[in-house]
Amino acid sequence: MTTGNREDYLISILRLTEGENNTKTTELAAFMKVSPASVTEMLKVLSNEGLVEYERYHGVKLTEEGLAYARIIRKKHHVLENFLMNVLNQDSETAHKEAHILEHALSEESAIKICQMLGTQIDSDCQVCSAPCRAMSSDGMHITASLSDLNPGDRGIVSHLKSSDSDVVKKLILMGFVPGRELTLESNSQEDRMTVVRIDGSVLVLDTGFASSVYIDTIE
Repeated sequence: MTTGNREDYLISILRLTEGENNTKTTELAAFMKVSPASVTEMLKVLSNEGLVEYERYHGVKLTEEGLAYARIIRKKHHVLENFLMNVLNQDSETAHKEAHILEHALSEESAIKICQMLGTQIDSDCQVCSAPCRAMSSDGMHITASLSDLNPGDRGIVSHLKSSDSDVVKKLILMGFVPGRELTLESNSQEDRMTVVRIDGSVLVLDTGFASSVYIDTIE
């Protein structure tokens, strides 16, 4: 059995149950469009690995380990869909199909970097992230200050980008506003709608509307 095939089963069980209930093998077979015999064979493998609780005639449920694993896969899928649609301009159907293929090969580290760069929407799967961003905290959601809200002289590190306009995100990435880069705010004029920043020795000028899409972890 390939890793991708095993992961497909885990994420399918997650989608059917959200980790809270059992699902019948017949339901899983219909959902995945495979034979019940194939489902039974795979569930025995996953059960031996401690990823599911499976009992014949009683269905299957993800273990805590299996649930965490499945959520990581699903988050990768969401991140890849976001990248394919909002950066590469793929249509939603194509993005979904390609994300389904790529999610098995993408490392969690790379997924986290893409997620932070694009500001992928926070969801319940973020709780298993191995390197949670500042936008996600243990007591709920916490959004860092946007670049447009900083004062001249403030320093910080780009946390993530967030905009409903994919063209804005793409332009900011091309300008160098990617997670982890340090910058200093030179000036911020709401009247002129101009924000000036220094990043890696270069001075950049951008509209305050664009600046509001850049979220910063400030440095004291």
